Amino acid sequence: MALRITNSIMIDTFMRNLNRNTFKLEKLQSQLATNRKIVRLSDDPVGVIKTLNAKAKQSDIGQYQSNLRDARAWLSQTESSLNEANTIVARCYELAVHAANDVLGTDERSSIANEVRQLRDQLITLGNSVLGDKYLFGSYNVSYPPFYGEAVDGEEAVITLNGFDMLGEPDQEQLDSIKYEINVGEDFEIGFAGGAFMGMGEYDYQLPDGSVVTMSRNMYYQFHEFVNALISPESFNPDFLPFVDGMQVLQRQLLAQMAEVGGRYARVELMESRYSQDYINYTQMRSDVEDLDQAEGIMNFTMAESVYRAALSVGGRILPPSLMDFLR
Repeated sequence: MALRITNSIMIDTFMRNLNRNTFKLEKLQSQLATNRKIVRLSDDPVGVIKTLNAKAKQSDIGQYQSNLRDARAWLSQTESSLNEANTIVARCYELAVHAANDVLGTDERSSIANEVRQLRDQLITLGNSVLGDKYLFGSYNVSYPPFYGEAVDGEEAVITLNGFDMLGEPDQEQLDSIKYEINVGEDFEIGFAGGAFMGMGEYDYQLPDGSVVTMSRNMYYQFHEFVNALISPESFNPDFLPFVDGMQVLQRQLLAQMAEVGGRYARVELMESRYSQDYINYTQMRSDVEDLDQAEGIMNFTMAESVYRAALSVGGRILPPSLMDFLR
């Protein structure tokens, strides 16, 4: 049985198709105006999820990059402090070798002691080095000077880190170093704790006569003992060989730390390069999903506009013929 096509059916069909063409034309016009493929979430739900994931990754990368910039500055300042400390220890080594000269009199050794005192006190200044308003070697205590040193000639020195005596058993706070997150679940040590910088613990040094002297690995304390030996050489091995060796021990400690800083700095640079490339990759991923190819968009819009104009032209021929037109 043939279906009777009425004028109303033709008009309804025409209006549906015209509205569909109008909606498509409006969508293409919005894409051209915004230069984006996705104007509404319904345009590409899967693409929206991809872009949201890429955007979240870029946000994480941006935070990691900020952490790495801070880490690079922290390590650079740490390296400067270690270099200066190494220069101080090298100078004190020269003084120890010079003091071992038997022809030096009391006045000469007193002059050396005066210089060693200044070098000793400078170690506290270095230990309290700052980057901006944060102290480098206080572990998570970045707001207050971590080191305090007090030394009186002929007596035992006092040196504390975050309030803890550095000459006793080390506290964990003296050994921890501040960490930054540079990857998911990965913490990165950006500096050295004060205990590592100033040195902790003791070691035995055997004298030529077979006797053993206990020496401190703490720079401040060993410098102070050197001063005491200079002003009273008879009280502590007049040939100063333990201090000559001791300064070399301190230098090896500092050089090992400087090498570690260099390794960390190299890793920071590698991570920065990697994150820069990752950020570009995620930007490209978002662009592939979101950004509109202008040439393609203009072509599609032109085609849709032609179809829309053709539909209007056809509609102009379909709509006028009606019963009322013939009754006139």
